[in-house]
Amino acid sequence: MECPIQVLRLVLVAGLLLAFGRAEAAPNAKQGRFDIDKGGGVWIFRYSYADEGNGTRKLEFALPADKVRHDNDVSLNFPKEASAKAQVAAIRTYADGRKGMKIKAKATKSGRVQIGVSGRASKVQATMTGAKAAAGAALDDFLVRHKYTRLKGGGIVPDHARLAELYADDVAPLAAALAKDAVDGRTYVARTLAFVQAIPYEAGRNGKDRGYRRPLSVLARNKGDCDSKSALFLALVRAQHPELAATVVYVPNHAFAGVALEPEAGERSFVRDGVRYVGLEPVGPAKNPVGKVSGHSGWHLFWGSAEARALPAASRG
Repeated sequence: MECPIQVLRLVLVAGLLLAFGRAEAAPNAKQGRFDIDKGGGVWIFRYSYADEGNGTRKLEFALPADKVRHDNDVSLNFPKEASAKAQVAAIRTYADGRKGMKIKAKATKSGRVQIGVSGRASKVQATMTGAKAAAGAALDDFLVRHKYTRLKGGGIVPDHARLAELYADDVAPLAAALAKDAVDGRTYVARTLAFVQAIPYEAGRNGKDRGYRRPLSVLARNKGDCDSKSALFLALVRAQHPELAATVVYVPNHAFAGVALEPEAGERSFVRDGVRYVGLEPVGPAKNPVGKVSGHSGWHLFWGSAEARALPAASRG
């Protein structure tokens, strides 16, 4: 099954806002116990799930309560209205320096920016172009500050690669629990993949996308969709094995992951910027092993239409 997707015309200069969901069906990953002791300073998480070898594995770890609560309060959706207001403010600043020209800008609740220019006819077109450029620069700044990014086609998505790197320290207690008895990086990646796949899939009403859930909220709410779970998975890989290059991969209606493991026989791999990655599908509930991706993902990898955003390799030193 492919992801539900919403395509939204965000503002005059913003492009498309994209949202992601689930991959095609396969035998399901299994989660057993899930509960949280919510203390004032820390929340203690307890899970059991079917690991990479289908054995039952139990996990217990603690996360700072304030950070979990913060993630739970972050909106799942792009702040369209705030984005539009930031662009309007930039247009009005631009207008202050345009003598003899009148520039009007208005933000709508739907996230659009309406621009009107009047004055000397010979300057109207250039003034409108400048107003749009000011709005575009303000939007780019807004995306960086709110941890979003643009894809090559202009779509706006959460900056999953950056978020995965930023959250590596936050998910380190879980990464340490997953790493127990993991003899190497491949074993850890496979175990972590099974854990994330077992987290229940989240869909909105009528199968529509709910938006992006940050890593600590995926854990606390015990649910997430494909891009939310891919960012959590990549944060866990970065936390325990920062020497492994990793990437998030975008294809239409879906997001998945790649990790720079040595491919084994039959595993789907791909090269981006000189690095060979093995493909992984953290979304679940399909329990796809390391190196197996959905047909949809594989088709776009084969034809070169998948877009990858890498977390750079890092040393432990």
